[in-house]
Amino acid sequence: MNRAHAEITRYSEIFPEYRESLRFLRKILKFQSSLADKINPGTDKRMAEQKTDFLEAFKQLQSGQSLFENMSVPISPSLFRKALEELRFLLPEDSIRPALDRLLALKHMAPENVEIVLNELKTDSDSCIKRLAKVTSTEADVLQFLLQTVLSPFFENQAGFYRDLVDSDSWRHGRCPMCGSEPAIARLACDDGQRILACSLCHTEWGFDRLHCPFCESEEQPLLRHFTVNDDKAHRVDCCNKCRRYLKVVDERVSGRPASLPVENIITDQLDALAREQGYQ
Repeated sequence: MNRAHAEITRYSEIFPEYRESLRFLRKILKFQSSLADKINPGTDKRMAEQKTDFLEAFKQLQSGQSLFENMSVPISPSLFRKALEELRFLLPEDSIRPALDRLLALKHMAPENVEIVLNELKTDSDSCIKRLAKVTSTEADVLQFLLQTVLSPFFENQAGFYRDLVDSDSWRHGRCPMCGSEPAIARLACDDGQRILACSLCHTEWGFDRLHCPFCESEEQPLLRHFTVNDDKAHRVDCCNKCRRYLKVVDERVSGRPASLPVENIITDQLDALAREQGYQ
């Protein structure tokens, strides 16, 4: 967290055009840190009671199952609802905040009903978000951002108990070994150049073969490519012409410093635009 805030300060000076976006990210990171502090005291006992045997967890990873497929992530409905209400005051009034207001106004999001939505999010997140987006007249990616901002600390808290089990021998897939989510961004480690994927939900990191697509796991080399912009060799986009997906990558060997991936994700938005212009998603 300290490194993220340091990188926000550094990049705000280098790229003044990103200052507003980085200032907003700083608020979100502080919000999530505060929420994590509230989660831990209430879940430690429940976590201890339901903690999966580490040998069984390791076997599950080796079988190709992400851990949370057979494990319930403890989320307090009241804390989840309150966190959404608190998040509201961090959002821009003229854009994202009205979307959250519409979400909170739903009958299913009332304090006595919010647990139903939570269960749907944990079992079939994509379908639940699409349904909520339709009934609130909100773009799905906006709704996903709002819900993921609040859900991430809960999932990260649970994932923290098991991350030491993840290595190249136990997990060789492009989805997160903890929660099964897709990677948000990746880095090439400064010491050995290994590609490290970062989960979009629980923020777990894991190594993955650079010659495979993390989305369809294709290894057909003619279909895999990457590109950079101008002379920036520290940031690139890995693309797959089979599934038409892309992933941004930070090369720590070039930048010469450990990457704070949430910050890097902000200052590389031009790579997103270029990838989408070329037909990647």
